[in-house]
Amino acid sequence: MNYRVPSVSLAMKILKLLSRYNHKSSSLKEIAELTGVNKTTCLRVLRTLQQEDFVKYDDEKKKYSLGPYLIPLGNRAKELNDVVSAAILQLSSVSVETGCTSVLIERLRDDRLIFIASEESPKQEVKISVSIGQQFPLAGAGIGRCFLAYDGEQEWQKFIETGLVQYTRESIVDKQRFVANLMQIQSLGYAVSHGEMSEGISAVAVPIFNQSGQVELVMACMAVTSEFHRNVEQRAVSVLMEKAKRLSEWNGYQYRGERFDTT
Repeated sequence: MNYRVPSVSLAMKILKLLSRYNHKSSSLKEIAELTGVNKTTCLRVLRTLQQEDFVKYDDEKKKYSLGPYLIPLGNRAKELNDVVSAAILQLSSVSVETGCTSVLIERLRDDRLIFIASEESPKQEVKISVSIGQQFPLAGAGIGRCFLAYDGEQEWQKFIETGLVQYTRESIVDKQRFVANLMQIQSLGYAVSHGEMSEGISAVAVPIFNQSGQVELVMACMAVTSEFHRNVEQRAVSVLMEKAKRLSEWNGYQYRGERFDTT
């Protein structure tokens, strides 16, 4: 049975569209085209969202953007999600201890990932800024594979059948190598990637588990590859795995040492 309400569905599509950096300020025509509806229907939903402060309209530019009410709403959502709040509180210390930009990532239902929090390090010579709400593909780099590695081999094969995309020269597109990397992540408890999604950007990522043993969040450290020396990588692995272990246990996961063994 289909419980989808067209107007509500369109409102969600509009909010998601405006949350993307490339479309953060869009005209009625652009929104209608990108959501696949006619301008009359789109305008009706936009005006309803505007009345509730979910979107705002710039009379001079003739463009819509996200509204002010989403700020307290988003903050409230973070407060009510205990593990997210607890993880966000750890980002600052992660950045200070590692000298890297620390980020928190959540998985969306359509096999995409979203940055939900970030903290830059005062020690970084070259800053890496992350746009909160920015989405990217599940298999784009080690961060995504940190989620995928714990889905099970059957899910791996389904995912691989959809096709592995080469974003850069470093992207893993060979099926056997891709599976081998997923198995390695399971064994080590963390993922490392260098320039797979964006050239010149390296990352270490660790999973945060829920009570059922599923990956609820991924915490990661990011830095430009030229600064990501072996000692930086090792430090990031150590710090992240310690934080992830505590957060997973606090979240109800029964810790199994082999997943967080940094020795």
